Amino acid sequence: MKIQFFGENCFGISGKDVKIVMDPVASCGMKTADFATSSGKFSENAKKISAKKTLTLPGEFEISGVLVRGFASEPGNIVYKVVFEGITCTHFGTLTKIPTPEFFEKIGENIDVAILNLSEKFGVKEVKEVIETVEPRWAIIGGAQSLFPKMISEGAKLMEENTLTLSSASLNEEKTEILILSV
Repeated sequence: MKIQFFGENCFGISGKDVKIVMDPVASCGMKTADFATSSGKFSENAKKISAKKTLTLPGEFEISGVLVRGFASEPGNIVYKVVFEGITCTHFGTLTKIPTPEFFEKIGENIDVAILNLSEKFGVKEVKEVIETVEPRWAIIGGAQSLFPKMISEGAKLMEENTLTLSSASLNEEKTEILILSV
């Protein structure tokens, strides 16, 4: 599985047979996908991607053999949890506050990859709190690039590429790796 960062909150996930784009932006490098998800803010951009299906609401879906669950975390934000090639990846969308303990119970455990987006309303402290709560094997940071240096000073590793290739065998079970992919 490959995870690509296209800027802002936009990430692409692709495997051998399926392509997903999450929170597309106008400059998204992925123009076609099996499906697109929109956490709320980016729904207009999601329409610009040539996708078989665009998800903009909470619910449970199976598209191209991939299980997708969307959860409303707060007004205007949907968190999408995708099981893809044996790896559970959760895109937290555009959070503005820490979700409730009940929300974390609802999305469940066993999040292998957490994709979190920094913003003026959801900074490094909040991102780290979500990481500590869900304990993913990998945390990938997107959002406001102006906040990346602070995230790096808090232990995130800046990658030279915009793509990360993962397999279930590459997931670290001992600690969470926090990464920022280049744009």
